[in-house]
Amino acid sequence: MKTLSVISLSLLSILTFSSQAAQNDEQHRVGIQLSGGSASYKSSNQDGDGVGQLYTYYNYQFDSTWAFEAGINVGSEADDWKCKEINDRKFTCDRNDNLLFNLNANKLDYSNFVTAAKGQYQLTENNYVYAKLGAQFYEYEIANATKTLIDEDGMGLFAEAGWQYDWDNGIAVNVAYQYIDMGDLDINTLGVGISYRF
Repeated sequence: MKTLSVISLSLLSILTFSSQAAQNDEQHRVGIQLSGGSASYKSSNQDGDGVGQLYTYYNYQFDSTWAFEAGINVGSEADDWKCKEINDRKFTCDRNDNLLFNLNANKLDYSNFVTAAKGQYQLTENNYVYAKLGAQFYEYEIANATKTLIDEDGMGLFAEAGWQYDWDNGIAVNVAYQYIDMGDLDINTLGVGISYRF
């Protein structure tokens, strides 16, 4: 039921927004966003379940408010590092390789293909707040060294909200909160990005 709702919402959004297409000179945007946050598997919540991810995307702007987005996201677990100063110019660092999600696992890798609708609201001449909502096709693997413990794929919800500063030359920067639902695995991240409008 959840999957059907996400598909229906995405298709309805695309069809609705495509009917509002406007003829602008700069309807395209490409961007990249780096973010970090936390992962939860079957509602687990423990220190050490951190992730880092890289999201690349393309936007087609229908009008000043609405856009369609397609993107690819890749991420993995992020280990903590503890560094100690030995002397003035030397440090020693140890990796805090905690087990993930109360499982006997120390490795998480995931990827997502995203389709979403983006709506933005202009605050000032160059400042915007925005939200994205759509679906993503996911694949993830939880492992311990070379032994795969969990290997899943499917479709889930993608959501993002943020702030964007857009210069007249087409370059923009943004700060965003992102949520990705991959069935039993949920990802929450905070990120920064840069994009180019053309």
